[in-house]
Amino acid sequence: MFSLEHRVRVFVFQFLENDVQYLLLRQRPREEWPLGPVVGPIGLDEGIQDAIVREVREETGIRKPHHIIDLSEPTKELFGEDVGLVEWPFAYQAGVPGEPSPGIIPGPMVGEFRWMSFEQAFQNVGNASDREALIRLRLDLNG
Repeated sequence: MFSLEHRVRVFVFQFLENDVQYLLLRQRPREEWPLGPVVGPIGLDEGIQDAIVREVREETGIRKPHHIIDLSEPTKELFGEDVGLVEWPFAYQAGVPGEPSPGIIPGPMVGEFRWMSFEQAFQNVGNASDREALIRLRLDLNG
């Protein structure tokens, strides 16, 4: 029987006065995982937007997005003949100038987190498809 798992990959960002900051996380155990976006499964009876909000809340404590952006181009991988994975990239705006994101309350699986500039985030993201999604987000935010 073929099994197909769907996951969201969510770049949390916030606007500050003249800058955009991107939140990157490292899962536990820290040494084994690269920095990256919030990642989590989409439940069987759950919509993608609900999964995005739930995963961001569970991993960061941030409860309500100002805006969610579809970064399109999901990635698909097959593992053998009977297991597949589809990952859906999104962005989640956590704060705006004058109303920055509240402090991060890391979930139990988060080993490390950091807010970074685009350049820092791009250099620290360990996955090529995450770098492409980060570029699409940057282009979208710059109009």
